[in-house]
Amino acid sequence: MRLQNKLLILLGLCSVLTACGPNEYYVPVNNQAGNVQPLSKTSDTVRVVVSNNLPELVKKAREQGKDWLLSYKSAMYILSAREYTEDRLQALGYHVVDTGSKAGGAGHPNVIALVESAEDPSKAHNVIRTWTEPSYTDSMGTPTAWDTKAEAYTMKHIDYKVTLVRPKGKNNSLFVCNNTDLSTNLCVAPEHPDNYEVIFTGTGSMSTDANSQPYILNHITTAVWHDYPNMMGQHKVFLYSQEQPQVVRVETNNPKKGS
Repeated sequence: MRLQNKLLILLGLCSVLTACGPNEYYVPVNNQAGNVQPLSKTSDTVRVVVSNNLPELVKKAREQGKDWLLSYKSAMYILSAREYTEDRLQALGYHVVDTGSKAGGAGHPNVIALVESAEDPSKAHNVIRTWTEPSYTDSMGTPTAWDTKAEAYTMKHIDYKVTLVRPKGKNNSLFVCNNTDLSTNLCVAPEHPDNYEVIFTGTGSMSTDANSQPYILNHITTAVWHDYPNMMGQHKVFLYSQEQPQVVRVETNNPKKGS
């Protein structure tokens, strides 16, 4: 069962994202091509691996200590980033192995996608939403006076990063799956990966009060991988705030010199 279904994200579809209007928001994206040949649909095979800290997060979540919920949420960001990175690559027509939950490492990739995702508490901020409600109505039920209501929300900041690399050497540690029960049998990146060529690096972030990690990463990865490999540089990718992400438009974000 997909992470999205497990967490019943339909309960949170009306959550407000980076606000640009009632039904539209944007994800800031920074995509950079590496200095080696691009990813190939015919000669490359990709494995998406989770970050090295996942097993420790899963361990803490299972121990049910005082911080178990925080560890669980942190693990879910990573698991969701992996799942939706796989989805985006497959939708683009690339060959991806060792997919799905508890996939193991039976495949033979020559490209590794290193994924990371985490909430950044230092960038959280509060917003006030206001609306009006009728306070008095006439005999026909028509409002004659209105009250303004307000409610405060905390907007979380979530980051996502993917690095596509082509490891050098058949015995490179990046090809070792390192899957265990604590990684839910998913392949884990080495603590200090090295000896590789970078094909692509993509980052995106979202400010939201949504509480479903799969929902959030589904939207961020949609923005980062939109029109890959053509959308390089810094962009604002606008989407509709709905269950399934839909890109509305893309605006190039050209930073001023010296910024």
